[in-house]
Amino acid sequence: MSTGACVLLVAAIALACSGLWAVVVTPRLRGIQGECSALVAVRACSNRFCRAMHRVQVDGLDHLEQIAPDRGVLLVANHTSAIDPFLLQVPLDRFIHWMMARDMMVPVLDDLWELVQVVPVDRDRTDSLALRRAMRLLRTNHIVGLFPEGRITRPTGTIRPFLNGVGLLATRAGAPVLPVLIDGTPERQSVMASMIGPSRARLRILQPMSFDRTTTPEAAAKAIRLAMSVASGWPLVNEPMPLEMGWATN
Repeated sequence: MSTGACVLLVAAIALACSGLWAVVVTPRLRGIQGECSALVAVRACSNRFCRAMHRVQVDGLDHLEQIAPDRGVLLVANHTSAIDPFLLQVPLDRFIHWMMARDMMVPVLDDLWELVQVVPVDRDRTDSLALRRAMRLLRTNHIVGLFPEGRITRPTGTIRPFLNGVGLLATRAGAPVLPVLIDGTPERQSVMASMIGPSRARLRILQPMSFDRTTTPEAAAKAIRLAMSVASGWPLVNEPMPLEMGWATN
């Protein structure tokens, strides 16, 4: 079988699984003693997969202990692969509410996006509605996760510019910022290939950071970006990544 045929086969299987999840699995999860139990079930399955397939290693767990378990947390990470949100859930005992680009939310998975309470974001502009939703989650002691670069970076090992809104959340929500560095994930163009391709992923949880309204959003975003660059040794690159990833691209 040719490479192209293999890719099409994988894409077809992925779409079939996505449809099966949306039609069969998600409605059943909703019936497991309410939303909380459903999210626990999803998280447990995801964590098992990440540990087995991506052999995720986590450094800096002591930094999690500096954050009160009943406080909101703004989790900020670089973006290397489609598997990143699942990897970042592994060391946390609370569910992450992800801010996700609206154009990457495949319609067949609408039930899943609703179940896991994704916050859709228009990444081409400052999305005030998404910011308000994220702010409410942080102020009601939830974890909100975002990839401030806005997209997967290639090559890995650089810190790209942050999108608008990161600094606003950091300075207005009153929640600690938890920077996390990701590396070792599969460098694949196809979303499905990056999900199912084996790897030795590594998470480095950095020192939590705190900001308030005396800090400008721009200064907060700059400080977070610099802290991630210093801890990783990766250079700051001021040119944004073009949008190239897709569900069935090579």
